Amino acid sequence: MSCKPVGLQKYKVGHIFDENMPVKWNREKLEEENKKYNDEVARLNTEKNKGFCRVNDLVYKKIREEVGHGLSERAAAVIFNYAYESKHAYGFYAVRQELESLIELVSEILKEQKQIWRNK
Repeated sequence: MSCKPVGLQKYKVGHIFDENMPVKWNREKLEEENKKYNDEVARLNTEKNKGFCRVNDLVYKKIREEVGHGLSERAAAVIFNYAYESKHAYGFYAVRQELESLIELVSEILKEQKQIWRNK
């Protein structure tokens, strides 16, 4: 998601909107237009961050479902972050492959651990 507002731009100090209007008017117009731009950038960033959080929540939920064994959301985040950090330079597919491998590994470890606890 882009955080660059469509139809708005940020103006440099000293920009003249109308040569026939006083300097004060141009200065106030500059502040007004830049405020609109900055407010829209802030709104777009908020929307992007909310979307990112929603996607992360879905990914963590899917990891928890795949691993099973009562995996916590925090543990799911650790798994995802590890896969992302180790493979994001190679693209989305590489991250996905790493994530699938980690899910399988963690699931097997937890399954073995559960067996050990049952046999005690």
